[in-house]
Amino acid sequence: MKRQTILRTAAALGAACLVFFILAFGLGWHLLLSAALSIGVYAGLSLVLTPRMDRTARLFAGLPDGEELAAIMEEAARDLKQVRLSAGKIADVKTHDEAAALADTGGRICEYLRRQPEKIPAAHRFLTYYLDTVGRILIQYVAYQEAGLRTPEVLEFQRKVRSTLPKLKEGFDRQLTQLMADERFDAEADLKVMEGLLQTEGFTWETSQD
Repeated sequence: MKRQTILRTAAALGAACLVFFILAFGLGWHLLLSAALSIGVYAGLSLVLTPRMDRTARLFAGLPDGEELAAIMEEAARDLKQVRLSAGKIADVKTHDEAAALADTGGRICEYLRRQPEKIPAAHRFLTYYLDTVGRILIQYVAYQEAGLRTPEVLEFQRKVRSTLPKLKEGFDRQLTQLMADERFDAEADLKVMEGLLQTEGFTWETSQD
């Protein structure tokens, strides 16, 4: 990040100096006018070259530990990308689908946390351990597959991976459910209020059993 800032500053400063020399010594303009225009060029380029923060970045910036939380989410995004990449390379259809479903749920969790960054600490273990570990396991699974190894040890490892993926999916689903618990409680409270109003006005509130 600091290196990028230095490069942006150097580029803007270099352009400003070039403009000053062209105006002052190439075209013979007044030094003060040339300097003023050069400063304007520097300010303008600095503004243009500075990346604008998106909505997620602004949310992180408003939190006391926003920089640390943003770093956790960046690392999680890299791990999730690796899970998706490995899932796409798995030849066994069922294993491929289960790994892809796992990546999909992981993506929905990360997307939710980008909208609700204050809940990132509650998913810290998922973001910093589970995504990374799943990614490394799938990398090894694909490596054995592409090497064509069929030794007892490799087959046992692959069997364990296949049997673990559904359990991991359940864990990922549970993580997302827990993160969204507040919203569910609020919605259930709204339902109770609405049910009471409907009963007061003579309507029958029926709930589906499906």
